[in-house]
Amino acid sequence: MSSGLERKPETAPPRLEGLERDERVEAMVGWFFENFEDPGAHTPHDSSEGGFQYIWGGPYDALDQIGSAFPDAEQDEIEEAVDEVQADGTYDWAPSDRRIQPDDLEDPDMDLDGGLELDGGAAPEPLADRLAVLGEQLDRIEGHVSALLKLRTEETGGLAGIGHNRPPEDVDGEIDLHAVQESIEDVRAELAKPAREDDADAEKLARAETSFRRFLAWVKQQAAEAPGKLVGGAIAAAGGLMFKYAVEHQDQILGALEPAISTISSWAVAVHALF
Repeated sequence: MSSGLERKPETAPPRLEGLERDERVEAMVGWFFENFEDPGAHTPHDSSEGGFQYIWGGPYDALDQIGSAFPDAEQDEIEEAVDEVQADGTYDWAPSDRRIQPDDLEDPDMDLDGGLELDGGAAPEPLADRLAVLGEQLDRIEGHVSALLKLRTEETGGLAGIGHNRPPEDVDGEIDLHAVQESIEDVRAELAKPAREDDADAEKLARAETSFRRFLAWVKQQAAEAPGKLVGGAIAAAGGLMFKYAVEHQDQILGALEPAISTISSWAVAVHALF
């Protein structure tokens, strides 16, 4: 069943090269507000169901979204942009209402088997087909996460996590690989449901999407920092093994993460649209 509407992707982030610091921050803030909004604007609210009903995905975190969209920006610039975004006290965000548009694929005159292109790109495959290959993508993501965790253990001498209920965040403090592992298991559980397109837990899917996006942003950040670290000889510093792995396997990691994120996002939207 379809609502006749769909959430369109975020607009492409603007290039920051050549801009002054203030201009870079404002560009990030402008991009965020072009794509996200206060849920009080258009998101349904039901007190008996716990508050806002994020039927089009979310709630989204400004730091996650801006960091993922602008991996080459300096961390302090990203944080300044986030502070400006959250200045009015809003910390949970919904997709901008401008991104909720008619589902072009509902048009019966469209030839879905003829290589239809939307906005210059090929039409997305049916959700059922994308879910059929999601398990294999999860396996590939898990393989990279396991490899990174093993490298972290080598870097810390096997001391990571001792005396704690769960291991700490990774050495750079920006990504929790154990959270990614948990999200992989959550998505696998939803995939195993007989009527997964209808009965999946949308909240678990949203959490998994956020976790995977954080991992994606971390990998891109490592690649963005590679030239400077290589020139400066900093690759052997703490986190060097993980950094080296992320840079060398960037294409393989992104090749599994990006389609998985896209599928999980579409899946969550489809489940929300049923209610």
